[in-house]
Amino acid sequence: MKRSPLAPSRHLFVCVNARPLGDPLGAGCSGRGESVYQALKSKVAVGGLTSRVWITRTHCLGLCPSSGCTVAVHPAGGLFTEVEPEDVASIWSSSGLP
Repeated sequence: MKRSPLAPSRHLFVCVNARPLGDPLGAGCSGRGESVYQALKSKVAVGGLTSRVWITRTHCLGLCPSSGCTVAVHPAGGLFTEVEPEDVASIWSSSGLP
């Protein structure tokens, strides 16, 4: 094992989990999560923060909102649910991001 010298100051995980039709937990975040993921990636790119802030698609984060998606912020410890693309600025500032 080798420790990487690369490490972000913040790592955001965006749920894009998709469930089949009729699943008792609902459809999952899928497309809603993908739109939030793209909005966060754009914010990172515009700010020139690709080495400091990582945005990663993930599957279930344990909360299945009926609208939007779920986003976890590490190491700040934030867990946001019902996130829509227009919420990106609020997540950004409340997570201590530049």
